[in-house]
Amino acid sequence: MNRVETIAPALATGHGRKWSPLLARLWLLLPLAMVVAPHARHLPTWLSAAWLACALASLGAVWRGRVWPAWIKLPLALAGVLGVLLHYGTVIGPSGGVALLVFLSGVKLLELSGARDRIGLLFVACFLLVAHFLEAQSLPTALYMALAALAVTAGLVAEQRAVPQPADTVLSAGRLLLQALPLALLLFLLFPRLPGPLWGLPQQRVATTGLSERMSPGDIGQLARSDAIALRAEFTGAQPDGRQLYWRGPVLWDYDGRVWQTTPPSPATGLSAIGLGTTTRYVVTLEPHQQHWLLLLGLPARLPLVDSTLDGDLRWLTRQPVRERLRYEVEAWLDFRLQPDLPPAQRARALALPAGNPRSVALARQWAGQHDDGRALVGRALDHFHRQDFHYTLQPPLLGADAVDAFLFDTRRGFCEHYAGAFVFLMRAAGVPARVVTGYQGGELNPLGGYWIVRQRDAHAWAEVWLPGQGWVRVDPTAAVAPERIERGIDAALPSAERPAPLLRLGDAWLRPVRLTWDMLNNQWNQWVLGYDQARQRSLMQRVSPHLADWRAMVSALALGGALLLALLATALWWRHGGGARKDAAWHAYRRFRRRLARCGVAEDATEAPEDYLRRVVRLHPQSAKAAESITRAYLAARYGRPDTRALPRLLAEVARFRPHPGRTRQR
Repeated sequence: MNRVETIAPALATGHGRKWSPLLARLWLLLPLAMVVAPHARHLPTWLSAAWLACALASLGAVWRGRVWPAWIKLPLALAGVLGVLLHYGTVIGPSGGVALLVFLSGVKLLELSGARDRIGLLFVACFLLVAHFLEAQSLPTALYMALAALAVTAGLVAEQRAVPQPADTVLSAGRLLLQALPLALLLFLLFPRLPGPLWGLPQQRVATTGLSERMSPGDIGQLARSDAIALRAEFTGAQPDGRQLYWRGPVLWDYDGRVWQTTPPSPATGLSAIGLGTTTRYVVTLEPHQQHWLLLLGLPARLPLVDSTLDGDLRWLTRQPVRERLRYEVEAWLDFRLQPDLPPAQRARALALPAGNPRSVALARQWAGQHDDGRALVGRALDHFHRQDFHYTLQPPLLGADAVDAFLFDTRRGFCEHYAGAFVFLMRAAGVPARVVTGYQGGELNPLGGYWIVRQRDAHAWAEVWLPGQGWVRVDPTAAVAPERIERGIDAALPSAERPAPLLRLGDAWLRPVRLTWDMLNNQWNQWVLGYDQARQRSLMQRVSPHLADWRAMVSALALGGALLLALLATALWWRHGGGARKDAAWHAYRRFRRRLARCGVAEDATEAPEDYLRRVVRLHPQSAKAAESITRAYLAARYGRPDTRALPRLLAEVARFRPHPGRTRQR
């Protein structure tokens, strides 16, 4: 049997588009697995295992050519619904709804009956793909989900092909996504932004470890082991010295012998402060920390955020906890005088001490008997830390009931919270009002992006003492013990045995450029994609044209731009599928071929596809089947195939040689 005798009956009977069921199942399973996989870390283990078992069972059934009985599928689906309901308490909403959809997508794999079911599951995969952005919106997540979107699109393309070739199918899917990219960018830039984060769902957020409003020995030391980003800051103009970067957070007034905290909260007194010199402008991108305070450098000239206040302790507080990444621009004085006058109630609070620690109290009172000036007492305490055998370490020994005494006279090994807490205790015992301030100190300058990266490992505690005529003055006792901590960062101050492993050390020359480049890309993603809110959209449109700053103008520009893109796409499709000279020549040659067959009784039908017409030729005029098949293949290659300079000449030559084979035409 020759080639035409093999192909023509298949075309006539409509079986040419059928392909391996196993291959069809793989084109479905792989994209679906890529979409479901990121959800697995948020789902209960039993649910992920159930989905995987259903997928393997479905693949095995196709391999063996069997179908799962209906009585298994219904109880399995009901069991999954019950399991999700028991685990989440609901089957709707972001958590329960997504979990149920994942489970049912696995059960559906056991009862696929055709292309319609496979396409339906691929549409479910599109929904699950978008749902993952409710959990994470980082740049790695976006890159992975773009790959998953390519896989899902390839699965949809494969459903439209007789025998899909992997490379060609994936390339076709990539072209489809690239064709949609201009319209997606237009929608992203011009569609009016809604207030608040697009993906923000509070119940989906996981609490982020960071500074708290309590401090006990070891708390900040634990944070120093984390490289998680706390904030990024970009300064306008010259970069400040890293030693100036004291990012202010909670202010701690009260000490119970073990824990520093502010209980009850400080009264809502007005801020009394004076800025000195010139102001500095900077932009902070703050990571969510689930607290009400914002990190602040210096004394702000004004508050850029609504629903926020600045209390008398120079704490910047918001009404709602910071659950989303927050960007704010500040103009502030880095040099200022805070609260030149101290009310009696605050003075008493800043001098209060719990019972205990007799050796520390005796030492402080000895100093007070030798010096009657607060500034001199501060210098004496710092000199004590500097001259005595104190050590800066992340692994201090445990302290007993009189923690300050044990630290100052016995262990003399501690982290910044040990030094700040002990210093404030000594100052209070000597009669100098003092308090603890926590926040972050220093950071790492990213020269590629021109901004500072402040990590959790930069968490720090320092002291403030109140001096007559100066108000609250910052004093950092850690600098007296380990000045390298302030000047060069925590790694320079720690003993070599406590630093990160060499392969992970942030300062290694071979790793640092890669890490900084990646962080710069993440920062740009955060600023221009996740942080593209109403203010940033209006600012960008204002720079493009003042007329685009209004939402009505943006909608008009979006409609006009969309219409232009669609017109360009229509023109490109017209040119490719019949508008160009090359395509016209192919079309005219193929039409001459059909007109010659029409004289033999195979009438033309303008709505008929080439392969459908070929089937009719095979059925009605089999004498011309071989030539008709060759011309049809040449025409499809010339008009719809990849660019090939040989396709059109081959078509023209075959049509020129074609003469309908003599013989009677079969009746319909």
